[in-house]
Amino acid sequence: MNIGSALSGFRLRGFNHNVQSFFMYGVLINAGMALFSLLFNLYLLRLSYQEDFIGLVASMAPLATGLLALPVGMLSDRFGRKPFLVASGLLLAISQLGACLMTSPTALLAFSFIGGIATSFIWVNHVPFLSDNAHSSRRAEALVIWSALQVAIRMLLSLAGGFMPGVMAYFIGASTEMPEPFRYSLLLGALCSIVSIFPLLRIPGHQSGHQRATSTANDHAAPDAAEPIPWRVFTGIATLSGTRGFSMGLTYPFINVFFEEELHVGPAMIGTIFFFSQLVGLPATFSAPALVRRFGATLTILPTRIIGGCALALMGTFINLPVAISMFLLSRMAEVIDNPSDQHFSTQILPRRYWARIQGFRVCGFQILNFAGSLLGGMLILDYGYWAAFGLACVSRVASGFIMAAFFGFRPVEQSDAPD
Repeated sequence: MNIGSALSGFRLRGFNHNVQSFFMYGVLINAGMALFSLLFNLYLLRLSYQEDFIGLVASMAPLATGLLALPVGMLSDRFGRKPFLVASGLLLAISQLGACLMTSPTALLAFSFIGGIATSFIWVNHVPFLSDNAHSSRRAEALVIWSALQVAIRMLLSLAGGFMPGVMAYFIGASTEMPEPFRYSLLLGALCSIVSIFPLLRIPGHQSGHQRATSTANDHAAPDAAEPIPWRVFTGIATLSGTRGFSMGLTYPFINVFFEEELHVGPAMIGTIFFFSQLVGLPATFSAPALVRRFGATLTILPTRIIGGCALALMGTFINLPVAISMFLLSRMAEVIDNPSDQHFSTQILPRRYWARIQGFRVCGFQILNFAGSLLGGMLILDYGYWAAFGLACVSRVASGFIMAAFFGFRPVEQSDAPD
């Protein structure tokens, strides 16, 4: 699939200046995160760290994100999304630079935690920002494009990033078994993160007219003081996000390590596998809105979590390269349908005044359990092997789909939007 033609089908220029600037920010910030996602754990292996410490480092970011998600959601409702988004680029660049330049365990843990603070600013604010600034008729489309940009950028950076250590090794006269080629490749990711703030500076600091109109209309129709806080919805969202996050923590930080340590695949091949995992997921991303309209959120999300979870279990149980590649591709296809469907669902079941808070609950539940999964995953892998971590991830992911059905039913009642 041609990425440009796919995205152009969504009429990017039809979005306003704020949304377009945010998409440019997304391109750059995701480029930085993609390089670190692909190469950082392989860099840690070359610093002689094992899976237990790699899991510990990976757990620091979701711990920070989970702890800060709720207060960030409330503060962004009060002060706006832009300050947090600008801070995300600055803090992420600091954390990435620190992780490249310092190699002691304490420093690596600290900079991973700082990176988690940055990602809390991103994940709590991206859905409310797009929902605030995109017209209600194109809100789901904006969220899908954000997800598609993540897929596309990660796809391209996975392919290029897999070859970067080899290129760096050639120029500095080193081997790819040494940490230096990986360090210089990761520094390019930090550069992308710092540059990401510049598109955000073009966005006005005050709330847009569309935001004020939407907020006023919703608040006038149903003032906060007249309604109790919907704790059941918040609890349901946090629970289903938490079980999904636990599954991700058990597997995602170790995927590249799994390919290198268990299947003896080099960085270039790992990058190519990650490239194809994003490539097959791109059409699935664009299909998410149509699936939700046709079947509803639960009947879209539940099957994808069953399929994705079972694929992970097979991947960890049968240590075989063709099986691992095919199951990894299948799990990625399921994930890229699941994620935008889940995000859009949270903006449909509650009025606008709750969007940042519900996103805070989503992120908090996901990241705290992601933290626990990363810690446990490293220990399970060292003690029992990958089948234990990936099998438990399967159980958790499938359970999250059934939790959604139990809390919200198979055809959840959606909150109607106020007219824009």
